[in-house]
Amino acid sequence: MSVVLWKQLKSPELFPSTITLCAWDRHSSQPFDMYCNCPVTLAGKTVHIDIEVIDALLDYNILLGRSYTYAMSAIVFTVFCKMCFPHEGKIVTID
Repeated sequence: MSVVLWKQLKSPELFPSTITLCAWDRHSSQPFDMYCNCPVTLAGKTVHIDIEVIDALLDYNILLGRSYTYAMSAIVFTVFCKMCFPHEGKIVTID
């Protein structure tokens, strides 16, 4: 999540982050801090994840990564641009 979006959310409390982020071009950076226990809802299923807040210009508001797919029990098919996850006894597919 960008610092701009974090401020638009009325700047909820952040906690120190100890990870290092690595971009596709192998450039590494440290997050600004971490927004903990953030609820994210997709297709009626809500999970709580920790989100790294980045002090940089981003082309997106939030990038949902490994922690999100684990929390959702999701399978991501990058070739087909689809994600599937279980919810209420069914498999939900997001295209």
